[in-house]
Amino acid sequence: MIRFRPLPLMTLFAVLSLALLLMLGRWQWDRYVLKTHLAHQAVPEMTIENYQPIAEGMQFVYGIRDGEPGWRVFTPMQTGDAVIYVDADFIAGVAAPKLNEVRPPAALRYGAPVRGASMRGEPPGAFTPPPRPLERVWYNVDLAAMGRAAGLENVADYYIAAPYVRADGRAVPNPFAHAPGADPLPPERHLGYALTWWGLAVVLVGVYFAYHVSAGRLGLAPSRRDD
Repeated sequence: MIRFRPLPLMTLFAVLSLALLLMLGRWQWDRYVLKTHLAHQAVPEMTIENYQPIAEGMQFVYGIRDGEPGWRVFTPMQTGDAVIYVDADFIAGVAAPKLNEVRPPAALRYGAPVRGASMRGEPPGAFTPPPRPLERVWYNVDLAAMGRAAGLENVADYYIAAPYVRADGRAVPNPFAHAPGADPLPPERHLGYALTWWGLAVVLVGVYFAYHVSAGRLGLAPSRRDD
C-alpha cells in the first residue's frame, strides 16, 4: 500500500506552477498551429503603375530582418486622389535614420510599377515603445498617424509590402509580407517554446514527488502482519 503525506504549502505551489506551465505550453502550441495554417495562406497582392513618390513624407518603422534590427522605410505615393504607403527598403542599425539622409528606394524614384502584398496596419503590443512622430520613428505600422505626421490626406488604410532590392540590384521577398495574424517568428519557434514549457512541467512533477520520497512522505507503507 502506498503512503503519501503531501506538504501543504509545497503542494499548493506545485499545483499553481504546474497549471501555469501547462497553460503557457498550450498557448504556444495554439500559436504554432495557427501560424502553420497561416503560412499556407496566400497573401493578396496588388500592382500600382501611375504614382508619384512623396519623399518628404517617408516614415521609419522598427523591425527585425534575419535577426538584425533595423528600420523599414515607408514611402508614401500619390496615386490619383489617394496616398498609399510602400514598404520597399530596410536600413540596418539600431539608431533611427534621419529623414534628410534617406532617399526613396530606387524602384520608386524611377517610376517602375510597384507590386507587392497588400497589408493592413497593426495595433501596438503591450510592450511596444511609444512612437516619435516628430522624428518619423514608429514601432508598429499606424498608417493614419504616419499620414498625419507627414501632413498627408486621404491616406489608404493599407500599404504595399514590396520586395527589397539589395545593393547588387537583386530583388528579395519582403520578410514582413505575411498573412494577417502572422508575424516574422517562424512556427517552429512556437513549437520549441511549447515543448520547453511542457518539459518544465514534467520536471516540476518529478522534483515534487522525488522530494516527498526523500523526505519519507511518499513510499510503500509497511505491511501489517497478524499474530
